[in-house]
Amino acid sequence: MDIHRLKYKDIKYLTHSRVHYLWAINELNEKKGYARATDVASLLGISRSAVSIALGHLKALKLVIEKLPEHTLKLTILGKKHLNNIDNNFIILSRFFKSFLNLDEEIATKQACLIEHLLLEEVAKKINQIIDASPSISLEKATISMPKSTKKLEENTYD
Repeated sequence: MDIHRLKYKDIKYLTHSRVHYLWAINELNEKKGYARATDVASLLGISRSAVSIALGHLKALKLVIEKLPEHTLKLTILGKKHLNNIDNNFIILSRFFKSFLNLDEEIATKQACLIEHLLLEEVAKKINQIIDASPSISLEKATISMPKSTKKLEENTYD
């Protein structure tokens, strides 16, 4: 049996773990005013060498820039755009999993975190339309508050 794998040029490079780095850099900049590779490593609980490798990829993708000589990291406009889209996908997926699949908060959150970076824009829009059009879902039940990257990092929901 032949298994064919579809390749999407826009999503194959933004992996689950690369999203973690974007969140960490964003969070550190919001809290401390700067982010360095050592801070990212500490926040994510990983080695400095792992961060160095990932940053090479993120810089090549033009999602992160490193300001010299301070070696501080910032998200580019494109990096911020991707992170915003991923956050929106998280909200949409969480609402869907909780409201339509009746999954509990923990499972819905974990599942949304695992696939939020893979969701195509047109799929996200369709899921959102389905949720919004459903008369059986009360606003209270369907509303998801977006955990900020700090909360996601602290809860370690994307391991």
